[in-house]
Amino acid sequence: MRKQIAQTTAILVSVLCVTTMACRLDSTPCDELSDIDAEEWNPRLRGDVEAALTARQTAFESEPGNDGARRAYAEVLFKLGDIWEADEVIAPLGTTTTCHAGDLRLAARTAYLLGDYGRSASLNERLLELADEGSDLHDQAIRGLTLAHYQTNDFAGARELPTPTEAEGSASLLALMQAFEGEPYGIEWAGDERIAHLPMTNDITQPGALPLVTLVINGEAVELILDTGGDRLYLDKGIYERIGLPTLANREARYAYTGGETVEEPLGVAATVTMGDVTLSNVPVIGATWKALGQTSDGVLTTQILKQFLTTVDYENRRITFRERNAEALAEVMATFGDTPPVEAPFYMTNTHLMFAKGRLNGHEGMNFFLDSGLAASMPLVTVDETVEFLGLEKNEIQGTAYYWSPIESHGLDDLPGGPAQALGNVFVEDDFFWRFGFMADVLISHQYLWPKGSWTIDFDNMNYYFPGEGP
Repeated sequence: MRKQIAQTTAILVSVLCVTTMACRLDSTPCDELSDIDAEEWNPRLRGDVEAALTARQTAFESEPGNDGARRAYAEVLFKLGDIWEADEVIAPLGTTTTCHAGDLRLAARTAYLLGDYGRSASLNERLLELADEGSDLHDQAIRGLTLAHYQTNDFAGARELPTPTEAEGSASLLALMQAFEGEPYGIEWAGDERIAHLPMTNDITQPGALPLVTLVINGEAVELILDTGGDRLYLDKGIYERIGLPTLANREARYAYTGGETVEEPLGVAATVTMGDVTLSNVPVIGATWKALGQTSDGVLTTQILKQFLTTVDYENRRITFRERNAEALAEVMATFGDTPPVEAPFYMTNTHLMFAKGRLNGHEGMNFFLDSGLAASMPLVTVDETVEFLGLEKNEIQGTAYYWSPIESHGLDDLPGGPAQALGNVFVEDDFFWRFGFMADVLISHQYLWPKGSWTIDFDNMNYYFPGEGP
């Protein structure tokens, strides 16, 4: 089911209707815009949501024509992070002719998470058409459209969007896109093979050591760590200023590495970023408060860079490999696994870059794992208080810090099990990280889990990870 639902982004770019606001869909007029059911449900722990699943599923299956039952079942699936199933259930209600805001929002959200950016954009366009200007629904629609344009590199289309009033996280992104000149992420290959290898220059097996690579930005060599927990290319402010990158917008952000303190970041553009035998042009850059806080690298190589390619993080050969995003390149990747089929792990992506896949923790199935390769720690996991409470984990304070650690009996993505480990706690600086995305963010899994697997390939067209399989 998951593979059937996943869509090819390259195709979706060509059918993205909202390239201009003049591209309106023929839709049914609404006498009144209805919203989600009046019942308010705010579960706290995973167990609360899992307990509701059976009853809602039974109600839906016994009466699939009941919109309320369908809506309630889709809601519980979404909260569980079963996005593929939630998308399938809500799709008949969430259409471009509906007058129900809740159905539009959920269907647009599941479509976005699964990389179906054209459908997400169409649904948000419908929501924008129905919502009152300045309302929360209006801002949510603008945010959804902003993100759809962003993921398809359609910065020009974003210039037609109105400025949001309170759309958290989208205002600065939209300002950047609207001020951007030309198309982002132009790709030029040095050879006909259209493949590039970027060597890792450090010992990645050491505790806390993240892969370090050398890029050339506007002619200047820089050393960046690999971190899929980052969005656009992060470059230390000092280097950003020395290279003379133009600033198009600014934003405020806070991170674990800033100790939760808010920092101001310029949002600019690099003319060229060269990674071995491939060069990107017109690359969005975030000026990071980085070295001033004790970081030793020059910045971070992040998900939006990796997303421009079919990317393999090859720990065994100590390199990152970039290929074109097409079927032929994917076949080349599959051939590298030989006679042993790879282990596939479907993922979905929220906000601008946060990737989640399914896994197990202490034998409990269906957990949502945030794949963030940039945790610089000897532990492979980061947990949240809700997961600690739900699984009955022990908390051990780490003296002299705000952190704690919990012992884990077993962990891992589906079909990629791991044994005993430790999970670091009290790391996330965001308010209510567990429910921040509308579904449960149970645990973060990172570098110390990933590198022993040998490699992982990120396929954004099919929203799949590929890991080496175990031989007979």
